[in-house]
Amino acid sequence: MNEAERPTGIELVRDSSLRIRWADGHESELPLLLLRQRCPCATCRHEREQAGSAGSALRVLPHAAAVDRGRMTTAESAELVGHYALRIRWRDGHDLGIFDYAMLRRLCPCPACGSLADRP
Repeated sequence: MNEAERPTGIELVRDSSLRIRWADGHESELPLLLLRQRCPCATCRHEREQAGSAGSALRVLPHAAAVDRGRMTTAESAELVGHYALRIRWRDGHDLGIFDYAMLRRLCPCPACGSLADRP
């Protein structure tokens, strides 16, 4: 693991963000919506691939889906996975995604990181 990708502090703000202080002194504030959109679990990756193969077709969500979005983007907890990753338990019960530290660092949306959050 790259030294810059080693967190020295992690704080979960349950309804908005994940704050990470890195060994090189950088601090990231990752919006929970971004993390849920980039969940690395097989189920979420498959859903993203399916949505991408649908082309430009618009998908109309039922009202219930819009209401549940708050549950999908609220984190209940976060736990360390070994010495390399973090697992987030979402309010809707989803907890399959394991976010390795390198991925979390790449997702940092701050100007200093050059908008790496737009990269896969």
